[in-house]
Amino acid sequence: MGFLTYVRAVVVRLLFACHGIVAIWRLYMVTGSVWSWYLSGALFLLFLETLVTIAKKRGHEWKWFCPSVFFYLCSVVPAIWFLELHEMEERITVRESPASNSTNLTIEPSGRNSSKESLDLNLEELGLNISIPIAISADLWLRVLEQFLLLMLIVGRWILPKGSISHDQLSQLLLVYVGTAADIVEFYEAFSENEVKYNRMLCYIILGIWTLSLLQFTLVLTASKARRDQIGLPLQIRDDSDQDGCCNPELYGIVTSIMLQDLPFLCVRLILIFWFHVVSYTNMFFTSKNSLVIILLIYRLIVVHGEAQKRRKKHRQPLKSHSNQNANGNKQLKQIRDNGRSRSTPNVCQTAVNDSLPMHLKKKTECQKKGSTSTLTLPTIYSSDPSLRNLERYRRKSGTPNLLYNAE
Repeated sequence: MGFLTYVRAVVVRLLFACHGIVAIWRLYMVTGSVWSWYLSGALFLLFLETLVTIAKKRGHEWKWFCPSVFFYLCSVVPAIWFLELHEMEERITVRESPASNSTNLTIEPSGRNSSKESLDLNLEELGLNISIPIAISADLWLRVLEQFLLLMLIVGRWILPKGSISHDQLSQLLLVYVGTAADIVEFYEAFSENEVKYNRMLCYIILGIWTLSLLQFTLVLTASKARRDQIGLPLQIRDDSDQDGCCNPELYGIVTSIMLQDLPFLCVRLILIFWFHVVSYTNMFFTSKNSLVIILLIYRLIVVHGEAQKRRKKHRQPLKSHSNQNANGNKQLKQIRDNGRSRSTPNVCQTAVNDSLPMHLKKKTECQKKGSTSTLTLPTIYSSDPSLRNLERYRRKSGTPNLLYNAE
C-alpha cells in the first residue's frame, strides 16, 4: 500500500507536468518568443514539491492545501492568459483593419479564429524538430487547454492519495469539483458574446475572475464542506466539539465558495446585463442561478452558525449546574462546620446548673458522661423517709423524670 501511494503521487504530478509543458509549448508556437519557456519555472517548483511530499509526507497529500495543484495552475493558467489575450488582439486588429487580414488567418462572423494550425514543433535553438500530422484551429486549441485543465484537476485529485481526509470527504470533494468545474465552464462561455470579444477591459476582468475561481481547487477540506447540501449528500455524524465557534471548516467552505466563485460570477453577469446590455437566454439563466446559489449558501451559513450557538449554550449549562452544585456543597460544609463549632462550645446554662449541684452529684454525672452518652442520667435523691426511698427506687426502675427533685 505504501508503494502504491508513492506511485500515485508521482503519476499525477507527471500528468500535471505534461499538460503544463503542452500549454507552454502552444504559447511558444503562437507567440514565437523564448520567454514563454520561463513559465516552466513553476514545473521546477512542482518537482521540488514532489520531493518534499515523498520525503516528508511519504506520498500523502496535505490536509488543508494542495501545493501540487497550485504549482500546476501557475504553469498552465498564465499560458492560457497569454493565448486568450493574443486571440483578442488578433480579433480587434482584424475588425479595425480588414485589409490587413493575412491569408492564413480566417475570422468567422462570430469572432472565432477558424484557421487551422499544425502541431509541428521546431526549436532551432535546441536543434529539435517534431512533426505531428494534426491541424486544429486556434480557438479550439484554447478550448482544449481550458477543458483539459479542469479535467486534470478532477482526475488528478481522484488519483492522488487522500492524505488526512477520509473516503467520505474525498467523494464529497470530487462531486464538488465536478459542479464547480461545470460553473467555471459556463462562465468561460462569456467570451462568446460579441460585447466581450472586442472589449479589452471585459477580457481582463473575466480572465481574472476565472483565475480566482480556480484557486478554490487548491483548498481541500474547506471545499468538501462548501456545497455538500447542494449535491444531495446526507449529513454525516460529526464531533460537535470540533464544529463550535469560528473554527468550523464548513463556515470557511461556504465563505470561500461565495467569495471565490458565486459572488464574482454574479457581479460580472450583472455588469454584462445592466451596463453592456448583453441580454441573452444563457446570461439571464446563469445570473438567476448564481443569485439562487448565493441565497442558499447564506441561508446555510446562518443555519450552521445558529447550530453552533445552540451547542455552545448546551455545553455551558452543565458547567453552570456543576458550579451551582459546588456552591451548595460549600454552603453545606459551612453549616456542618458551624454546627461542629456550636457543639464544641460549652453550654453556659448547663455549666451553671452543674455548678449548683452538690459535690457527690457532680462526680456521678461526670462518670456517667464518660461512660455512655446514650443513657439517661438521673440524679439520686437521699432522704430519711422510707416512702420517699421506695418512690425513688420505682422512679429509677421505670426511668421517669425526677419530678420531686424538680419540685424542690
